[in-house]
Amino acid sequence: MFRVMVVDDDPMVAQINRQYIDRIEGFHVDWVEHDAQSVIRRLSENAEVDLLILDVYMPRMDGMELLERVRREYVDLDVIFVTAAKERKVIQRGLQLGAVDYLIKPFSFQRICMALERYKRRRLAFDNSGIMNQEELDQLIGPADRPERALPKGINMATLQRIRQNIAQSGLTELSLTQMQEELRISTVTLRVYLDYLAQIGALEKRTQYGGIGRPNYVYRIISVD
Repeated sequence: MFRVMVVDDDPMVAQINRQYIDRIEGFHVDWVEHDAQSVIRRLSENAEVDLLILDVYMPRMDGMELLERVRREYVDLDVIFVTAAKERKVIQRGLQLGAVDYLIKPFSFQRICMALERYKRRRLAFDNSGIMNQEELDQLIGPADRPERALPKGINMATLQRIRQNIAQSGLTELSLTQMQEELRISTVTLRVYLDYLAQIGALEKRTQYGGIGRPNYVYRIISVD
């Protein structure tokens, strides 16, 4: 069982993250803290923590400063950022400091589940002694071209990124297909193909909406934690 500490200055968000993580097999949240000083105090008391789920924006000492200190004093502690900070330099700094993943709010339950399952595979793989060959390593971190090849037939990476950016900028919980079609200048059929794909990977929720005579409509909603 991996012992987790959730760190977020918003108590409600921290509890939602806790509920998410406790639903994932092999993980348990033992501590929830709301500022860096509480984390440092807890670690100084020799709390046995495997993984920090860490926000960036916190009072007095932000998550990056905290991670820098953690790296100096608790080098074996792993960190996944779960934060609204989306500046490229901030993300780059977090990865340079050794964060094993970085989730930008709002995120889906499936995305945090993916992050923790991937983390678990890596930890278990490196907990074993002996050597590792390239094939085993690629299964953990992936070859450079894997994301593009992983897309199903008919899904183009550039178009997918445009659609995801449009969704993020819309600020809507329930998507307006008509508005998206006009802004993106793509057909309804093509748009539905991409939205169905996003629903399959857990980025959206697809619901059937009945009303009147004829075929039912499909509604797409963002699955997120604010």
